[in-house]
Amino acid sequence: MVNKEKEYETYPLYLGLSGLTFALLTVLVVVLMYVLWPGLHQLSYTLAVTVEIFLAFIIGIGWFLWAMLGIATKGWLRIHPIILRISNRVIYSLFPISLLLGKFGGVTKDRLRQSMIDLINHLVTLNLYKVPADRILLLTPHCLQESSCVHKVTGDVYNCKQCGRCKVGDLLQITKDYGCKFLVATGGTLARLKVKEARPKAIVAIACERDLASGMADVFPIPVIGVLNARPNGPCCNTTVDADRVREVVELLVDKDSHERN
Repeated sequence: MVNKEKEYETYPLYLGLSGLTFALLTVLVVVLMYVLWPGLHQLSYTLAVTVEIFLAFIIGIGWFLWAMLGIATKGWLRIHPIILRISNRVIYSLFPISLLLGKFGGVTKDRLRQSMIDLINHLVTLNLYKVPADRILLLTPHCLQESSCVHKVTGDVYNCKQCGRCKVGDLLQITKDYGCKFLVATGGTLARLKVKEARPKAIVAIACERDLASGMADVFPIPVIGVLNARPNGPCCNTTVDADRVREVVELLVDKDSHERN
């Protein structure tokens, strides 16, 4: 089973760099407030005070949202999913600045994306609730299928003959064992559309760092656990994944009592 204590331990990197980003923005806003005050005060004292309060409010909201994520990761308090969603979206919007700051410490883009993925995975495992197997969606990219295979699974995963040449057959077996849904998408836009159509209560998503980071940020706070694929042939070509790892995640999410009743 998944070790909740160690599995997603890289998430503090993303949270820490986000905090550093907010600290930098706070300093910049304070300097801006100092520079603007004399000119605004000459125009109107009320205008000057209003602008200062507005800027302080924006920074305060940013720190509040960052703190909510930090508190949620510790498990001290169950934060409402809407607040977590807003918090993660705001912090993710500052990803380029966080990455720029991280580069001074040798942090790569994929490493920071992995940390962001781990943050969401960590929050899901902390606030875990079991869902019926048929409300779990296994979402994978089409590059997981052997490129020369004539039995294309993007339209229907049950076209797969489970020949063992790629991991699609193993994943299909997992869905058969548990009764969850399995969709193969040809791109990020289609993946988001399929999620809306399927209306899952939990998602197991397989993709590269870039697609997982953006996709998980979009669908969060729907419980989603991301599993990175391996790319021995380069990006988007005959990728692979640890099927045992995927089975562990499905096992973590599935409501066994519901599965047995069915």
